[in-house]
Amino acid sequence: MRRHTRAVAKVSYRSVLANKIRFLLTIIAVVLGTAFISGSFMFTDMMQKSFTGIFENVYSAVDVEVSQKKPTKPITVETKKQLQENQDVKGISMASETTAVVAKDGKQLSTGGAPSVLFPNDFTEGAPGPSVNVTDGRAPKGEKEAMINGDAAEKHGVHIGDTLKAIDIRDSHEYEIVGIYDTDFAVGGYLGLGVDPETYIKRYTDGTFPDGFWLSARDGVSPEQLKSSIEQKYPDFKVVTGDSIVEKSSKEVKEGLSFVTYFLLAFGLFSLLVGAFIIANTFSMVVAQRIREFALLRSLGASRGQLTTSVVFEATLVGIVGSVLGIIAGMGLAKGIFALMDQFGFGLPNSGLTLTPQAIILPLIVGVLITILSAWAPARRAGRVHPVEAMRAGDVSSSSPLKLRTISGLVVVLAGIAAAVTALLLSDAETSNRVSILGLGALLVIVGTFLVSPALSIPVVPALGRVLGAPFGAVGKLASTNSRRNPRRTATTAFALTLGVALVAAFGMVGATMKSAMEDMIGDTVKSDLVVSGPANQGFPLPKGVEKAVADTDGVESLSTVGTTPISVGKAKGESSVNYSGSFSFFYKGDLGKSMGLKSLGGNLETEKPGFYASESKASQMKWKVGDSVPIYRVGQEKLGEVKLLGIYTEPIQPQTLLNEAALKPYLGQGKPISEVDDLRVMQVFVHAKDGVREHELQENVRKSVEPFIVADVLTTTEYAGTMSKSIDQLLMILNAMLALSILVAILGIINTLALNVIERKQEIGMLRAVGMFRRQVRRMITLEAVQIAIYGALLGVLIGVGLGWVFVKVLAAEGLDKAVLPWQLLLTMVVGSGIVGVLAALWPAHKAAKTSPLEAIAD
Repeated sequence: MRRHTRAVAKVSYRSVLANKIRFLLTIIAVVLGTAFISGSFMFTDMMQKSFTGIFENVYSAVDVEVSQKKPTKPITVETKKQLQENQDVKGISMASETTAVVAKDGKQLSTGGAPSVLFPNDFTEGAPGPSVNVTDGRAPKGEKEAMINGDAAEKHGVHIGDTLKAIDIRDSHEYEIVGIYDTDFAVGGYLGLGVDPETYIKRYTDGTFPDGFWLSARDGVSPEQLKSSIEQKYPDFKVVTGDSIVEKSSKEVKEGLSFVTYFLLAFGLFSLLVGAFIIANTFSMVVAQRIREFALLRSLGASRGQLTTSVVFEATLVGIVGSVLGIIAGMGLAKGIFALMDQFGFGLPNSGLTLTPQAIILPLIVGVLITILSAWAPARRAGRVHPVEAMRAGDVSSSSPLKLRTISGLVVVLAGIAAAVTALLLSDAETSNRVSILGLGALLVIVGTFLVSPALSIPVVPALGRVLGAPFGAVGKLASTNSRRNPRRTATTAFALTLGVALVAAFGMVGATMKSAMEDMIGDTVKSDLVVSGPANQGFPLPKGVEKAVADTDGVESLSTVGTTPISVGKAKGESSVNYSGSFSFFYKGDLGKSMGLKSLGGNLETEKPGFYASESKASQMKWKVGDSVPIYRVGQEKLGEVKLLGIYTEPIQPQTLLNEAALKPYLGQGKPISEVDDLRVMQVFVHAKDGVREHELQENVRKSVEPFIVADVLTTTEYAGTMSKSIDQLLMILNAMLALSILVAILGIINTLALNVIERKQEIGMLRAVGMFRRQVRRMITLEAVQIAIYGALLGVLIGVGLGWVFVKVLAAEGLDKAVLPWQLLLTMVVGSGIVGVLAALWPAHKAAKTSPLEAIAD
């Protein structure tokens, strides 16, 4: 028995070696999926290691950090002097920086996602904090000098003697670059201007230091002892050790990077799912082609279990080889993602590739398991072969009836549709619950469609073939007939493409609807002539001088502003009132009702009476009613007081809470919880023109007024709506780029199916060549078959995607997506693109088929 098993294993091993091309494309399908899984772990591990290394370098010389616990108990310059006098303190430096936009010759120096900051050059030799070494020039002195990090200087072409303009939320200042420095924390696209400490205190603080100071301990004093000593003397300050900061920061980075991991893992698993269809299809065809071989093995004494095991063994080899290659490809993918993000200016640190056990073992296990599971059904069919089938010729893979499969599929599809309808009808339920029900319905529809697809392909694919093949005469008719011969194979090959197209269509429809809703909402609510805002998608506030510059512009009648403030309105049930970490709120100044025109409030927003407005969804969630007094908190700190709910608006795509300036006044000012400069960050200024002033004339005047601030964009309402929808386009672009992977896997599936189909139909193609068919006609026939399969898969995907997308939009009606928009251009592009995919996928199999000699029909 053991001898038979070894013999069957040897046959399987030789079968794989003898048919390398047959399994190569199947291996590639495994490679793509495992590469994303492995690459996602490698990339996030690399980022985690890089950021942790930066934190360790920055805080290696920091024993203790002292910062504000309450804004009403500020840390000042006097505090620094007192801390220096402590007998346990060796050195002290300011732990402060200010976000700023830096410009050269009137143009912003973009850092992408990396920080752009100003900091006090308080890091003398031996001082706690990062090492800052001037490599060229000297350290800055006085109010007109600064130094810049070497990486930024090289990237932006900055040299000693150049003048840069730094714009922060307070003001803008020009600095002459007198030095270039290197430091451990200057990573990616980071840009840091170091200025004289006295200049920093004068221009970028109001005498207080929210970020606090870094301390180093004297010899013989541990960080914990220094921490205890400072806490005893300054109980109102927050005191933490450098090691705890590194640990906390590393944890936050890990949590932040987890989204990237899950995102890439999802696409890796999806590509493996698509690849599973290819693997199952390949092994089904291989088993069908080796019926005689298996029957002969049965007649020589091989058992059913041994034949099943032999096919599983082949699948295991494919899975192992594909997964190992996928892990290697994952290394390249991780580096590629980093290089791509760096190219787009994300400014990520790079510590080199990290190989962890999870980045190797998990993709290997998943890849092998999915391959084996995909090949299991064909392997079972191989085990059921009888010895008498050695005398049978031809493909019997399509002989089994489709009735039971089709009925089962229809039941599953109907169950999915019922779930989708349920999600639509439960209008009073939570949106998250409705989306979950819809998700279940989508899964059932996809599974059911897979089961129904073979029966559906019998009338549809030949009909497509007749239309597509009409210009090609007899060759077109023959291609149409061929596509009907094995509906299971046709449907399975097409379904890999169906999945990718369905997701692209669904996301495209939701994205188009969101863009339309955003543009409609802005068109309906923004009633001002112009909107002045900070740099698009950067979240940088407008400098304080912008409001006055706009108000003083010729042609401006009035303006109102909207901004953010670190005040949280209300708290979730069960949350502690002490150090409540809620979300930031929006505030407004001026007659915002005139600028935004909220219909549900009658267009009027109170400015004199302290209070706030809330969205309908927020009020419902918190069970607020108009007139209720609601507590407000400084984010991360204790309760400040209470404000009244003045009104509830139903317009979606608006802030959840909107405080008026009068509600903030009691807490605003020197020594109070809210700093007017640092905590009231203006994001948009809505501008109204005087009678008779044209829009383009006003826009030009305002542009000239805010030109010195560089970061202020002056937009019409149409342009403003366009910038708001641009982020949706960017998200969809990333999603579609990732989903293109499934299209690539689908192409491989079509190539694989056609290649094996050519091998299987060698006699038929040889006979066609013998009766006079030219090579170009053979190529044309195979290409038309591929195009039929691809377009069938695309049409099925569009149908599923549009249906699910429409239901999803209706479920999100409460969030403002009440009018579904069909992305016709995208859908048409996908169908036409799928036809092109079919042509490309057929190139190699068609060339291989055309080389078939008429004599081969006789030889076989």
